[in-house]
Amino acid sequence: MKNKILLLLTIIFVTANAGLCEQIRTVAVQDLAIKFILAMTGVIVSSLMIYGILAIYNRIVYGKKRILTPEEEILHTPKTADEAIKFFIRKNKL
Repeated sequence: MKNKILLLLTIIFVTANAGLCEQIRTVAVQDLAIKFILAMTGVIVSSLMIYGILAIYNRIVYGKKRILTPEEEILHTPKTADEAIKFFIRKNKL
């Protein structure tokens, strides 16, 4: 019986304290939300910077020539006999 009364008093004190601190909790939640938004903004900005740097790098290194994927290369028709021979060697690993 004494344990039940002690438990009840503990619950009352814990919940009463939480009810009195409601204003402090909203401030903490707002600060947390602002920090989260700032962190996500940083992620977006850094992702865009990396994308831009890599796009510029690809234009400098590869120029305007396009690199064909293996699926596109199969559909690519060679214009000369030399291109046809190179294609055949690449596909058959000779």
